Amino acid sequence: MSKKNFLEILEEVKTTRKPIKTYPSVALKHLGVSRRGIRVNETINELLDSYEVYSSPDFGNVWFYDPIEIIPKPKVKAGNEDYEIDPVPRISKLKAANLDREFEEEKGKGLISVTRDTTIQEAITLMILNDFSQLPIFSHPKGEVDGMISWKSIGRNLGLGKTCVTVNDCKEDIAILKYDTPLFEAVKDVLDKEVVLVRKKDKTISGIITTTDIGEEFISLAEPFLFIEQIENHLRRLLHEKFSPDEIQFNSNYEEKVKEIKKLSDMTFGQYVRILEHPDRFHKLGLNIDRSLFVKQLEEVRLIRNDIMHFDIANKNDIRHIEVLKQTLNFMNTLAAAIKQKK
Repeated sequence: MSKKNFLEILEEVKTTRKPIKTYPSVALKHLGVSRRGIRVNETINELLDSYEVYSSPDFGNVWFYDPIEIIPKPKVKAGNEDYEIDPVPRISKLKAANLDREFEEEKGKGLISVTRDTTIQEAITLMILNDFSQLPIFSHPKGEVDGMISWKSIGRNLGLGKTCVTVNDCKEDIAILKYDTPLFEAVKDVLDKEVVLVRKKDKTISGIITTTDIGEEFISLAEPFLFIEQIENHLRRLLHEKFSPDEIQFNSNYEEKVKEIKKLSDMTFGQYVRILEHPDRFHKLGLNIDRSLFVKQLEEVRLIRNDIMHFDIANKNDIRHIEVLKQTLNFMNTLAAAIKQKK
């Protein structure tokens, strides 16, 4: 695996026309950012284009530390190009589907498993130590999948009066999904089975996905949307009945698509910010706060909003972005309480 930085990799691939393997994390390190989003993805894709190379799989559609290959573009474009962006989010982007890898940036325990001859006591101890509800069973440490041992299977067998000496005595079946299974298709299987294994093209098991993993992933995706919805509601209340219809129209030079605005809910978040940027319009709100700081904060929220509208499942939402949204919402709550108290 190449130890070169991202630009050195691109230059070498362009010059030698030989593919080089790297990781999305290497590309992000070059940009000095910690997460992907529409603007970051566009910047990387433009950089790849400038070097006449492409990423396979696409940079924006794999897990953060999953390998990608930087490949020279063909001299003549074929009708069926294999470097087109995959529009479908897949389970390969989930951290839980990539437990077979360890990295200097993010040390992990890997995929913990047992064999059919593992004692029940050892399996129970492993589950308690790691706070797991189940463990996959392999025929030997790196062999074929032989089922799963779980608190449910142990309790079921003991409840039926069976003797459980090894995990083989109280195992149960476990579903296996392909590494490139579409995420929303996989959700149905995970909810139905409660837990599934993930298998790569080379037949190795790379991870185990539970309902908890799916729940955490969707909470992480939903949380910023909920914050932004509340911030937008606060802005609508703040601007309510403060401006005439003419004052909330935008000319053709405006950066966003122009449409007739009849009410505040017709406006985009960016248009809320544009209104507040105008000193005279801001003065109408009667707020004893600094306009430039307030607008700067809302502009940052707008950029975050644009990113999450093109959400990237490969990563958890950036902690700083979540903190900005929380900070803004807390400010809006405080502002709303102060305005209410004045009335």
